[in-house]
Amino acid sequence: MSPDQLRIAPTTDAADGRERQRRSIRHAQAQLAAFVRSSADDVAEAAHAAEAALRSALSSGAGVERVSAELEVSPRALRAIADGSVPLRSLHPDDRLRFS
Repeated sequence: MSPDQLRIAPTTDAADGRERQRRSIRHAQAQLAAFVRSSADDVAEAAHAAEAALRSALSSGAGVERVSAELEVSPRALRAIADGSVPLRSLHPDDRLRFS
């Protein structure tokens, strides 16, 4: 690798990492929106997909505070959903869909 390539590589890697984090957070945002719109037919699947997307966003390296801020979810709630201590389905806006 030439000296120029060495100077560029870390910047490119960091930029790639930030882009992966942004994509992961956007995906979590989309999955949360789908969960909120879900019906009785797809609430379980939507909740599972949103929980997985939240865990993925948190493991992307973005950090709890950043993911929390971008999703407008408190860090404490985000951690509780991600670790499974609070099932996302229990937070559905339609009371009838909170529990099966």
